Amino acid sequence: MFFSILQILFDAVLLFSVLFLFHFTAHQIQRKKEENDILKNLQVQEIKDQLQELLMTLKQLGKEVSDDIQEQVREAEIRTEQFKKIIAKLQRDIKKTILLSEEVNEEKIRLEEKINIIQTAKKKLAKASSQQIASSSASPTDEKKNGVSPSMVGEIYRMADADMDLNEIAKKTQLTQGEIQLILNLRGNRFTTPN
Repeated sequence: MFFSILQILFDAVLLFSVLFLFHFTAHQIQRKKEENDILKNLQVQEIKDQLQELLMTLKQLGKEVSDDIQEQVREAEIRTEQFKKIIAKLQRDIKKTILLSEEVNEEKIRLEEKINIIQTAKKKLAKASSQQIASSSASPTDEKKNGVSPSMVGEIYRMADADMDLNEIAKKTQLTQGEIQLILNLRGNRFTTPN
């Protein structure tokens, strides 16, 4: 009977040990599971914090890029306005240049006409001088046929100096007003004989 009590006690201790081991193992498993859950939660929280930080960084970067783009747009608008003003000024300058060019061309044409008139008059005077020399014994009516003599040019200068009107000089010399004016112009340009 003693052995059977010992057997029962031994079985009870064995059962108790098995239960204790089972309970201890279950408790360890539960504890490890809780630790894993806590670790996972910490990792998830850490990832979440990192994502939020990354999101904040991206927002800040986006704001900086947006501000930079707006600043560049403002600078581009200012430069565009400056270019518009410069282009408008250049267009005004081009119009002025074109007008001046037209005036210069008109003046050039006018001066060329004067040069032609002066050269024609000079040729006439040279021809008249050569004819005067060739026909020094000719009569005053011959002088009129051959051109304007130096003596007549001198007479025209004297009458002009006496403030005589072109009509009066034309009547006295029997020359046209245009010829008289040409002779007087030549005097100003010093192409003819002096007074």
